[in-house]
Amino acid sequence: MILQEIKHRMTRRLNDWDYGQRAIYMITVTLKDWRGEPLGKLARDGAARGGWRIEPTPFGEAVLEALAEMPRRYPQVQILERQLMPEHFHFIVFVKEPLPKPLGALIRGFKAGAAKRWKSLAENGESLNGAALGVVPPRSCGGFPAWADGFQDTILFRDGQLKAMIEYVRANPRRLAEKRANPELFRRVTRLETPLDGGRLVGRFEAIGNRHLLERPLHQVQCSRRFCAYRRIAKTGAGLKIARDAAGEPIIERESPEYRERLAATLAAAAHGAVVISPCISDGERQIAREALKRRLPLVTLQNKGFAKLQKPGGRYFDACAEGRLLMMAPAAWSYTPQEKTMTRLDATAMNRICQWLAGENAAEINYHGMTPANIDRLAEEAVTAKAKEAAR
Repeated sequence: MILQEIKHRMTRRLNDWDYGQRAIYMITVTLKDWRGEPLGKLARDGAARGGWRIEPTPFGEAVLEALAEMPRRYPQVQILERQLMPEHFHFIVFVKEPLPKPLGALIRGFKAGAAKRWKSLAENGESLNGAALGVVPPRSCGGFPAWADGFQDTILFRDGQLKAMIEYVRANPRRLAEKRANPELFRRVTRLETPLDGGRLVGRFEAIGNRHLLERPLHQVQCSRRFCAYRRIAKTGAGLKIARDAAGEPIIERESPEYRERLAATLAAAAHGAVVISPCISDGERQIAREALKRRLPLVTLQNKGFAKLQKPGGRYFDACAEGRLLMMAPAAWSYTPQEKTMTRLDATAMNRICQWLAGENAAEINYHGMTPANIDRLAEEAVTAKAKEAAR
């Protein structure tokens, strides 16, 4: 069998989803081949949310005007929020009634309208020549912006998600300011190397965040699924999803004395200078990581796939990253995939062993239920060595 390379692109859509039906979407569209601030400049503003705002350029104003045309042409939609950024644009659109054509057609019309306005601005003397706006336009566009193909969409499926979407869109200027102030903390590192298993091998990871957290004592979180569980409810179509409260927080359905003991031990270790490290596999492990972030404690996480090229942490993770309290890691052999990757028992086994190696003397005791130590070590070693990645190509 010959496996073709997966192409990650903004034109990828959710399979079997009717993009003309009633729903709420967060949409992101970006420019192609731009450096600088063609659509807007980041500016301090004490009256703005987070103390920062984006001051639109003439080309940015054209984007806002083009978006305003969408609900005038299609009364079935309502724009709930919008945020212009220097080289991309976020907006939240509510499809109130079924559309006569897919949402993608409306977005293509919006992008075409903005492009038409840009051309008119350029013909009337507006220029992105670098001197005025600090940008270098691609040779092919004649001095005005060009959209990248497609768009990225997030569909609202769960309680509390709309509030999170709006908060995300509104907070983008502040987040950009924090990223610019701490670029190293948000840079995706493709080859982070660290000794594992007492120095027996060198593990390789992709990472985002404060790599110096690995130099401090690490306290491993391990929490059986029996000890803590989120409430789950049926989701549209099939399957289950985690139930959340009005603030978007997961609702805990069951927590045992063992879970509370592990949470207390973790918080106590962190209070004495340890960094919490968690594979975030079980509900209990994820919840303890959430509790650590709420208390502004340092956290190292491990995930079972790599990071997208432009990926950045979201929500509490973003603030923790900006403050140097977060390191997100993924074994080097586990490549990024755009869809959610199923957590298999083999993945979980490797991740637990890797966390044990990283934590050293503060490693958790784990019962791997019948697997031999040699096989456990082999799974973990394959995940963090370059030869495994090369063999998978």
